[in-house]
Amino acid sequence: MLTVLGASHHDLELTQLERLSSGAGQLSSRMVALSAREDSPVDGIVLVATCNRLEIYLDAVRFHDAIDAVTAVLAEAAGVHPDEVSGLLKVRVGAPVAAHLFSVTAGLDSMVVGEAEIAGQVARAFRDALVAGTTSPAINQLFQAAARTAKRVATVTGLGAAGRSVASVALDIAVTDGSLAGLRALVIGTGAYARVVAAELRARSCSELAVFSPSGRAGGFAVRHGAVPVHSDRLLDELVAADVVVTCSGVAGVVLDEDILRTAVAQRHSPLSIVDLALRSDLSAGARTVPGVRVVDLYTVAQQADPAHAEAVTAASDIVIAGVAQFEDRMAQRRLDPAVVALRQHISGAVEKEMARLRAKYPGDVAADVELALHRVTQSLLHTPTLRAKELARTGDSAGYLQALHTLFGIDISESDASAHAGRSADRPA
Repeated sequence: MLTVLGASHHDLELTQLERLSSGAGQLSSRMVALSAREDSPVDGIVLVATCNRLEIYLDAVRFHDAIDAVTAVLAEAAGVHPDEVSGLLKVRVGAPVAAHLFSVTAGLDSMVVGEAEIAGQVARAFRDALVAGTTSPAINQLFQAAARTAKRVATVTGLGAAGRSVASVALDIAVTDGSLAGLRALVIGTGAYARVVAAELRARSCSELAVFSPSGRAGGFAVRHGAVPVHSDRLLDELVAADVVVTCSGVAGVVLDEDILRTAVAQRHSPLSIVDLALRSDLSAGARTVPGVRVVDLYTVAQQADPAHAEAVTAASDIVIAGVAQFEDRMAQRRLDPAVVALRQHISGAVEKEMARLRAKYPGDVAADVELALHRVTQSLLHTPTLRAKELARTGDSAGYLQALHTLFGIDISESDASAHAGRSADRPA
């Protein structure tokens, strides 16, 4: 059963989301361990964690056990009581899971509607799960369909084509004309989001890019992104020289405190703009109130980001709705695949039994002609039941079809068997 547990900026205050996400760095390994358990209540898990979203997509074998297990893992990683975690999470089951993921991947559920970065973040989360071996066929089908729908949204509506993202909107707010030509920027952090920030800064013609890493990884990042690594003993000098600072390390402690910013501002000739994109802020509370420091953070982006063009959003929503309906049709049809296969095997078995008798009685060429004729008749007879299976699956009347097979042919397939097959038969990724 497809299920998603999670929360985003829509559901929680950013402080609550930060509390829930505080152990996100440990979650991947813990989810892998949960999936690998012999008695695991899940067949598949994908973790999607961004600066304003934490969601766990599941292919649940035992629904309630799966919810309890994932809640316990989240609570342990975040250092929060399971009851509190349970109160913070929103749970979606069945069709709403696809509707939610498709909307998220297309950028319709983002803090900045139509942001381009989220599709890549979801794709990386899915790829990481594939590498870790925590996906299931149903999960694979879900994420592949979401990616196709997001691509269609971008192609048909142009939503996301302008490269809108939290980073781009935050820089629009922080820098008056949006251009960084001839300016110097300091990036604090070297993770996935720092890479997005570096690319955005270069796209805005930032002439000098420096990077500081609280964890000491600035050197490698600097080489890959054409930046200057900044060591801790030079951080103050860089804060004095930089035209804009972007923090996105998300480390457990404070990177910029009140003292260092007061000292930096005292040596500057202009105010210091800081774009704080870490859910777990890199600034202390006092640092935000230092005169001469202007902070643009996720709260600012949420309040000031203009929505995308209404017509593009409407068109994108229509594409998402159509994509979800198509996905649900495919999954529903697969639920009756075992019944159709059983019917074909039943008819084919009867034909083969008769052909064994005829081959012994008639010459080979005659028996071959009869076998070909019977094959044509069999295909003709099975055509209508196969089409009806697809139609009834779409309308949700699978039970009637299964009952008819039992009544007419003595074929027994339970609805639970059919549902389990729907998940197992979903296409594996290439």
